[in-house]
Amino acid sequence: MGNLLEWYNFVFALPLAVGLVLSLGIALSGLGHSADAGDHGDSGGDGHGHGHETASPLEKLGGSFGFGRGLSATLLLPILLSAWGLVGLLANGVLGAFLPPEVYFLASALLGLAGAAAIGNLTSRAFARVFGSSPPPTNGRNLVGSAGRAVFRIDGQNGVANVKDRQGNVFRVVCKTLPGEPPLEQGSAVLVVDQDGDKGVYFVQAHPFPEEVLAR
Repeated sequence: MGNLLEWYNFVFALPLAVGLVLSLGIALSGLGHSADAGDHGDSGGDGHGHGHETASPLEKLGGSFGFGRGLSATLLLPILLSAWGLVGLLANGVLGAFLPPEVYFLASALLGLAGAAAIGNLTSRAFARVFGSSPPPTNGRNLVGSAGRAVFRIDGQNGVANVKDRQGNVFRVVCKTLPGEPPLEQGSAVLVVDQDGDKGVYFVQAHPFPEEVLAR
């Protein structure tokens, strides 16, 4: 693979190192307890009948890397950085035996992007399976008006909450706040006010009577 400080290796080694350090920091801080859960490509609808709008090219691009599936950018970006750096370095090591750096660097960069996209999507899908609602409600609308607690920080882009329906069943759902509403920290009492049926995302706001919501 040659010297890691050579430019064609360093451009992959640096994001790999940064991604690993960030991932370790997030893990030690409690899996997403950072001050900012970050923004990602799922801007979605505003919860008032706009969930059917066609995604913008930027949203589609972000979705190809796993954004917009419930996993915050704070958690996903270090994974993408690490994946791109690792795949790029491995590709350099293989292609470097046949081609000069000026030629194989571009191929390694493209392979790194493809690897990052694949790993990002797999990670986001796994997150959705683990933290998504299970079993799903038969009718998403039956959770509107239900109360719960934020499992992770909820902002205008993403979040996770445990919500109790009218029958007493508790569902873990992907959710976000309404546009203009302040973020809700982990453990906050929330009230489900709407749902984007196309994307399966619930819209929540701070519960007006938090003391009435049991911790979950």
